[in-house]
Amino acid sequence: MKQIVVLTGESGAGKTSALRHLEDLGFYAIDNIPLSLVEELIDLIEESSKIEKAVLVVDARSPEFEQKARELFSRLKERHPNLSIWYLTARKEKLLNRFKETRRPHPFQRFYPDKNLEELIEREKEVYEKLFSLFDRTIDTTNLTVHDLKRLIKELLLLQKPQLQVTFLSFGFKFGVPQTADNVFDVRFLPNPHFVPELKRKTGMDQEVADYIFRFPESQEALKKIKELVLFTLPQYEKEGKAYVTYAVGCTGGQHRSVAFAEILAEEVAREFPEFQIFVEHREQGVRRRVSEEGCSGRPPEELSGLPSGEPEKGRKPLQGR
Repeated sequence: MKQIVVLTGESGAGKTSALRHLEDLGFYAIDNIPLSLVEELIDLIEESSKIEKAVLVVDARSPEFEQKARELFSRLKERHPNLSIWYLTARKEKLLNRFKETRRPHPFQRFYPDKNLEELIEREKEVYEKLFSLFDRTIDTTNLTVHDLKRLIKELLLLQKPQLQVTFLSFGFKFGVPQTADNVFDVRFLPNPHFVPELKRKTGMDQEVADYIFRFPESQEALKKIKELVLFTLPQYEKEGKAYVTYAVGCTGGQHRSVAFAEILAEEVAREFPEFQIFVEHREQGVRRRVSEEGCSGRPPEELSGLPSGEPEKGRKPLQGR
């Protein structure tokens, strides 16, 4: 059976790169097809003895797309069980940056000449929102490099489930909220080691800092609730087809509380989801590292890890000196 992919999605989300990658993988590639020609073209591809794989870009640049795309996509999925529709998207802020970098006009400018770039991006997103139920795969390219996108496409074509990459990111609110965050947790309400002289110059990567933070019941309860939400949402993100998810934890300066939370969350989630790639990143310290199923190089305080008080965990080292 032939393999046919219809690429659609927002301008600036990476359809051109995806098309190029698929062409490199042996797909017959066709870009910017008028909706009135799509069905006829796919029929010709089905009949051709020389084309086994094809990718077609069908998107909102076509003037009749908003009025006819749902009906067209529904017919295609009904008539061609070997056809899949991939939707490429990215966050508005990322799309704005991409258009500013390339200095290219947005395709919707010819439809709405009085709207600014941000309004055009929002308008195009509205068009695609009505079609979500028809997409077989949603690819969010907000945090993807060209190489990441190529890897993801290969995995999709091999019918392998893409390995979700999860980052637990600590940051300081006084330096700004990270734009890459999918979820933001504020832990500024918890006791602050900054005001403890012997802990002030240390970070949440130091065990004594983590021990101080998590001696308070409210810290333990906050960790429990955040972890519950993370464990609930991760399978939903995977089901949606996301390749990257970032959980950001913020405190005032990004040195103590948020760092300790990110460390423990990364370790706990790595244990729960060994099939995912788990990273911990501390923005204000310039640290990023992979966390294995066995855990990161630190550990939660003893009362949270289930160890008897005073009993060291075998094979683990304290965080001092990092």
